[in-house]
Amino acid sequence: MQAAPGYDRPGLPDRRSHPCRHSRPDGTSGKDTTQTLRPSADLLLCNANVLTLDPAKPRAAAVAIRGDRILLVGGDDDIQPLKGPHTRVIDCHGKAVIPGFEDAHCHPLALAASLISVDCGPLSVRSIGDLISRIHERASSTPAGEWIRATGYHEFYLREKRHPNRWELDQATSDHPVKLSHRSGHACVLNSLGLERLGISSETPEPPGSIIERDLATGEPNGILFEMNSYVESRMPPLTDQEMDRGMALANQLLLSHGITSIQDASWANSQQRLRLLGHFGQEGTCFPRVSMMIGTDDLQEFASTGLTTGSNLGNGVRLGAVKMVLQTATGHLSPSQEDLDWLVSTAHQAGFQLAIHAVEQNEVEAAVNALEYALSQAPRTGHRHRLEHCSVCPPRLVRRLAGIQAVIVTQPGFIYYSGERYLATVPASDLEWLYPIGSLTREGLVVAAGSDAPVSPPSPLVGIEAAVTRTAETGQVVLEREAVSRVEALKMYTWNAAYASFEEREKGRIAAGNLADLVVLSADPTQVPSKEIESTEVLMTIIGGEVAWQR
Repeated sequence: MQAAPGYDRPGLPDRRSHPCRHSRPDGTSGKDTTQTLRPSADLLLCNANVLTLDPAKPRAAAVAIRGDRILLVGGDDDIQPLKGPHTRVIDCHGKAVIPGFEDAHCHPLALAASLISVDCGPLSVRSIGDLISRIHERASSTPAGEWIRATGYHEFYLREKRHPNRWELDQATSDHPVKLSHRSGHACVLNSLGLERLGISSETPEPPGSIIERDLATGEPNGILFEMNSYVESRMPPLTDQEMDRGMALANQLLLSHGITSIQDASWANSQQRLRLLGHFGQEGTCFPRVSMMIGTDDLQEFASTGLTTGSNLGNGVRLGAVKMVLQTATGHLSPSQEDLDWLVSTAHQAGFQLAIHAVEQNEVEAAVNALEYALSQAPRTGHRHRLEHCSVCPPRLVRRLAGIQAVIVTQPGFIYYSGERYLATVPASDLEWLYPIGSLTREGLVVAAGSDAPVSPPSPLVGIEAAVTRTAETGQVVLEREAVSRVEALKMYTWNAAYASFEEREKGRIAAGNLADLVVLSADPTQVPSKEIESTEVLMTIIGGEVAWQR
């Protein structure tokens, strides 16, 4: 990417060729041996509109950085004495500088896979015929027998208003096994060869909490599978190293281009193998955002047996996050049961871990609250910061109970923008009244953080901020306007609140001396532009650990 004209002052050193290497351009460590009392800065951002989100100093004009930390926040005159012979100076020309965005709930490996899969999202396909054409096009350039992955479809946005089936995917190709993933990540469709390869037949029992949709007359699977993504993926050949490298490179650039400097990987299937993969991409020199990696209950003992717990540094920019648990009601029954959930939550809680419980429907949210209340009654603990992920349908009685246990809510305001039309058309009125009640949760004193759930929706914090402020869908329809929050509250959801959700608010989320130098330069101040122009604000530069990781 090219630097914006006039962005850097002429004649100053440019370290963009090694954006994540914390050393000076002359190869030294950056230590200033001539100034011990007032060391020179490595990077100065001046002539800026700095929104610090620090109550002690909400606004500033300049930021000085040394190494990976913020050295000083103040006026242009304040930072001038910190300019040394090797200091890089960036004139921001009055543009906004804010703390780096943090996506508190996403799936980076799934995002990487989606970026190299056949795009079947609403912008690319509008009918099952379109799906068939796009998959057929990929099949024509793929050796016979190799898997084809397609992703992003949603039946609501297809002309037929239904899922495709195995026989329709067979029209795209019968020489390749095909997996077509639903936009939500909670369903997929296989063609006939895909079902055969995975051994899914009329005799195959449904895994607990899952559904294999079948032909009513013959009992044969029709290819549509619900809550079976992990089952399917574990039986498919993994992506090759070359495919993963390409996908992660694309994911990295996408995240950085949206100003994201930290992510929280919310996959319950994370394991030691996935840790090694994330560590590979987070190692020095690759400039991947910082990662907090959740783990599932299946891998809890393996991590705990080595003395690791929530917050442990795993190396290469990766730290251990919460224990992820998924509640679902695809079969009409709660899975896991309330009794099993109580035991799982209590076990992880007593082991000292933070919990992150996936709960969407109202009965799932209530079950999660029940389990957390039970765990805390058995082993009281302050400062646990147990989380509810999504918390999509949450009436006032559950909001109050969540406040009573000081839970942290991690939700997806961007869904209002991307899926608001569908919510208004399909969500029952009794649930719609309490859909994504961000305003109520905030007013009750709960810390509400935000994520994109990428690849379910694009990882754009600015879209989420606008949606939280306006409650407006992409179509212009308004979804429960009374649950809107202020611009500053919305901005905090993607910065300080997100850091709080992973016990890192003393390190990031605010622009303050001593904090990590993770910053974003924006084309405009999101707290000042018209509310319906927030999402069109441009990210101009993304800084991680004091180094320019990306710029427009």
